[in-house]
Amino acid sequence: MKRLRRYLGCFLVLGLIVAAAAGLALPAQAGPYLDYATALNRSPPDGSKFRPDLEDVLAQLANAYRKDQGRRPLIPSSDFQIAARAHAADMMLHDFIGHRASTGHDFDSRMRVFVDDITRFPAMGENAARDSQKTPVDAKKARSLFSQWVKSRSHRKALASRDYAFVSTGVIQRGTTIWAVQIFWATPRQKGLFQ
Repeated sequence: MKRLRRYLGCFLVLGLIVAAAAGLALPAQAGPYLDYATALNRSPPDGSKFRPDLEDVLAQLANAYRKDQGRRPLIPSSDFQIAARAHAADMMLHDFIGHRASTGHDFDSRMRVFVDDITRFPAMGENAARDSQKTPVDAKKARSLFSQWVKSRSHRKALASRDYAFVSTGVIQRGTTIWAVQIFWATPRQKGLFQ
């Protein structure tokens, strides 16, 4: 019995150490990721440019899709546009499509660096895609990229979620390829869960 208590005590202490280390690691990484994201927005990588016109097209397409699904429209917002554009640029620079940045930050940890208290947001989500067809970079290309999201069950779910009220969109172009990210979120609470 004493041995069992000792083992349980060791596991408890080890668990607390791991939890504390995980909690301390995020703030240490938040500054560098925020700096990285801000730098990408301030100065897009050579040979690339952000496309506000296509960002608007994708926001309109999201709302048209939601209307077809009987959902309320999303309010386009710049609140997470730096985050959306930075992730699109990161995907372009490092040739990937996904929700984990090249820095190792997943979606949740990326969003945490842009808000004071992530628990104020009851729901958040993200869609990401690339269109590399050798076609003109115009609204038709944005529609082609958007169709990737509509063809994917998980992306359709994000687009049509009743939980979301807002969207920020980021699109970057290099050559004839575009990378796009849409970040969705619910109306924030006045206070976080732990305030």
